[in-house]
Amino acid sequence: MSDRIDSNYRKSVLPVAGLDESQPRKEAEKNSLSGGDRVSLGDQDKVGATYGPGLKVSSAYELLRKLVVKNLEEQGVTLQISTGDSTIDLTTLTPEEAQALVAEDGYFGVDKTSDRIVNFAINAFSGDPARLQEMKDAIDKGFMAAQDAFGGSLPEISQQTYDAIMQKLDDFAAQFEESGQ
Repeated sequence: MSDRIDSNYRKSVLPVAGLDESQPRKEAEKNSLSGGDRVSLGDQDKVGATYGPGLKVSSAYELLRKLVVKNLEEQGVTLQISTGDSTIDLTTLTPEEAQALVAEDGYFGVDKTSDRIVNFAINAFSGDPARLQEMKDAIDKGFMAAQDAFGGSLPEISQQTYDAIMQKLDDFAAQFEESGQ
């Protein structure tokens, strides 16, 4: 496992940090990730970064952003997301732009995200309210998979989105019950 970590370290951290792979590991660690500034990613997650010689990064956020972008590029993930009326470029996304995207009225906010998921579910199940439980089960399965992928828990915004989805699906089914269909 140590070899895999060393290999991943050489492939992702060293180039982003502006360090040479031929540089001894101890020297590279001393110059890059030795635990200076802290960026909170949640209640328990912390990322440390020290800006030593050769590290051309203006902030811990910028270091983290570059590492994520490089990782996504290596996986062939598209780094531009179309929102319909604009495009989000993950390679240049600022903390302020990210915050606006998850704000109450943002593209990735609870209301707009839950709307997209509910519309997808309703269309996937042919708009049949009798299949409500199947829709909910499919969404439960997706959220469970995401939860597992993120180590067993999701951020609060994800739980709020889940709750909004379930409420909107219940509202969808209720409109058919009221009309007697």
